[in-house]
Amino acid sequence: MDIGDGLQRYVNIVLALVLTVVALYFGRPLILLFVVSGLLAFLLLPMARRMESIGLPRWAGALVATIVLVVLVLGVFVFAGWQLTNFADDLPALQEAFAEKGKALQQMIEDQAHISQREQLQWLNARVTDLASSGGDILVKLFSGTGAVLSSIVPIPIIVFLLLLLKDKFRTFFEQLGRTRDGLVLDIMINVSKLSRKYLRGVLLVILILGALSSIGFLIVGLKYAVLLGFLIGFLNVIPYVGVLVGSLIPIVIALVTKDSAMYALGALAVCLITQFLENNFITPKIVGSSVSVNPLASIAALIGFGLLWGVVGMVLAIPITGMLKIVFDSIPSMRPFGYILGEDIDYPDEQQIHLPFINPRKAGPRKSGKTAK
Repeated sequence: MDIGDGLQRYVNIVLALVLTVVALYFGRPLILLFVVSGLLAFLLLPMARRMESIGLPRWAGALVATIVLVVLVLGVFVFAGWQLTNFADDLPALQEAFAEKGKALQQMIEDQAHISQREQLQWLNARVTDLASSGGDILVKLFSGTGAVLSSIVPIPIIVFLLLLLKDKFRTFFEQLGRTRDGLVLDIMINVSKLSRKYLRGVLLVILILGALSSIGFLIVGLKYAVLLGFLIGFLNVIPYVGVLVGSLIPIVIALVTKDSAMYALGALAVCLITQFLENNFITPKIVGSSVSVNPLASIAALIGFGLLWGVVGMVLAIPITGMLKIVFDSIPSMRPFGYILGEDIDYPDEQQIHLPFINPRKAGPRKSGKTAK
């Protein structure tokens, strides 16, 4: 390859990346609508097939699966609304308690550090002003994607129903695309579908287990709003790194505001540390496994990038989308270096593995580096 060809290839790659980012940013309402609907359709696909296997027509199987989805989502919203209503009733008392704790903290700082309360307020106001000026634009960008999704949430069940209804048509479409020089398009889509389904089922189960464990821990500690805080931690855990930090700070702050002793805050911290230890070392590895084997650097880059593009929803979708991209890259020989840099693999993937269907790594035998399967 001469210099001219290399430069042309570099320009084409940069141009493709720029156009992709522009399309993802300006087309985020429509793209997010179909991405979320597609992931939910992947999740409900086995249920729709099971309904067909017992004799229901295709449209009835798709309808039953979609109704189950709607009922579950409505149940989550009803539960969250019930918990938030109880929290809202106590909000004035919480505000008063927070003000009292703030005055006590100011007095302690004045006694220990000899900084007057007026100077403390001036410093705090200056920091809040700086934070608002520097972080306001970021927060607007962060939550703008969320607003777009919420405004488009009504069509999601309809799109999910149509995707399930037309699943055989999409399969035929990918079959007709045939075999490219890099492999079968249908094989790639089957792998993406199975990874998405395994990841989503695992994440939902982790949310339930982590929320239940955290709620029980907060109840034992004697923390108010234990169930709300427990499941809030479970939902925030979907956002790697950021969600864990925010979810752990909220119950500690609530304990400091609502209780007279700092031991309750220490108890809340202990519950967060124990549940996170169990989640990181036992729950997630056992349930989710290595379905999305993306290394920490790629995860952080994906979180930042999709967060800036699509807001909070983008941060939630960052890891599964990156995992899907890794499957596509691993299935295309010319793109395999990109899949390798995204993944956690130490050895470079074997050549014979790129066209195999999705394999559960727990059921697969040990891989021997440098040897190909026969």
